[in-house]
Amino acid sequence: MFQGEYTNNMDDKGRVNIPAPFREVLQNAYTEPTMIVARDAQAACLRVYPLREWNRLLAKLGARPSSDRTVQAFKRAVVSSAQEYHPDKQGRVLIPQSLRNHAGLSKPTVFAGSAETFEMWDATAWEAQLTSSLAFLQNQDLDF
Repeated sequence: MFQGEYTNNMDDKGRVNIPAPFREVLQNAYTEPTMIVARDAQAACLRVYPLREWNRLLAKLGARPSSDRTVQAFKRAVVSSAQEYHPDKQGRVLIPQSLRNHAGLSKPTVFAGSAETFEMWDATAWEAQLTSSLAFLQNQDLDF
C-alpha cells in the first residue's frame, strides 16, 4: 500500500526520483518495479499505477460498452497519456513534457500515497489541494 508524502526535486530534463518507500512497495507487494504514469482525470496531478493495478483498470474499462461517453472521455484523457516506466538504478524516471504540463510539475514534486496508487503533484498545487481537502473533511461525518 502506498502511503505517506515525500518531496523530491525534478531536474531540468524532467527526471525525478521515485521515493524509496514507494519503490519498495512496487518491488515487494507487486514483485516488479513497472509502473504506469498517466494524467489524473479529476485533478491537476499525475496518477501512478503499479502495472497490475493499471491492468485491473483497463479490464474494468473493457467490460463497459465502448460507446459509453464516460469511457470514451477517460480513454482520451487518461489512457492516451499513459507511459510505462521502470525506474533506473538511482530510482529515477523521466516524465515527458506533456505530463509535466498537465500537472504543472516544477522542481519540488510531491509524491502522495493513495493506497493502490500514488499521485505526483507540483508542491504548491499539493499544498492548495491539501488545504482544500482538509477544509472539506472538517464538515464531514467520517465513519470509516
